[in-house]
Amino acid sequence: MTDFLTNADHWRRRAELTRALAASAVKDQGRLLKVAEEYDRLAAHAERRRSAPVPADSYAQARQPE
Repeated sequence: MTDFLTNADHWRRRAELTRALAASAVKDQGRLLKVAEEYDRLAAHAERRRSAPVPADSYAQARQPE
């Protein structure tokens, strides 16, 4: 399963495909370009998330089944 929170490549591909769609769109080209910009923002956020250190106490221990 892909972790979309840290997979910047996923969002960059979506931005690229959306820009290609906008280039051939007759209607709503501006809206599609705004969506592509949002995908770029998600990619940047995913990169920051991937490179951020994980605090040692950020995970709770799993409980043992009873």
